[in-house]
Amino acid sequence: MPMEKLKQIIAYVVKKRGKKLKEEDFVNILSYDRKWIPPASSRSLFKVMLDANLLKKNGDYYEPNFEIKGLVLPLDFSVSEDDVSKYFKKEDVLTRIIDYLTEKRGIERREILMDINSIKNEMKYITIEVAALIYCKENEIDCSQFYKDVEEKIKS
Repeated sequence: MPMEKLKQIIAYVVKKRGKKLKEEDFVNILSYDRKWIPPASSRSLFKVMLDANLLKKNGDYYEPNFEIKGLVLPLDFSVSEDDVSKYFKKEDVLTRIIDYLTEKRGIERREILMDINSIKNEMKYITIEVAALIYCKENEIDCSQFYKDVEEKIKS
């Protein structure tokens, strides 16, 4: 799915500017013409496209490294910061939960991690992230902002 979105973005820019592209074309179209994402995000996406080998350098320009003809762009096609963030690794959810807990409880990370590990060892068939959520619940700390990320981690 994420690679498909990158191809659609390239196809969109090609449709607007032609097959010979520069990094500035992505910035101008995505950030200034359409105002979808900030220029820094456009540049980051461009680098991701290069790293994914979706664009090839041809002289001073870049060209798509895949066939655009069969690619369908939805009528409501757009690019958002959420789309951009999918291509960059977020800090691990367990680290974020522990950071949150140390701030809320005012105790050391090591102590929190020991308690979480004992919950995990006691219950055996749960992940460490689920144990961290149980720890939150046992200590009456709202950690609902992490539910979705923990669920994604379990599914992956």
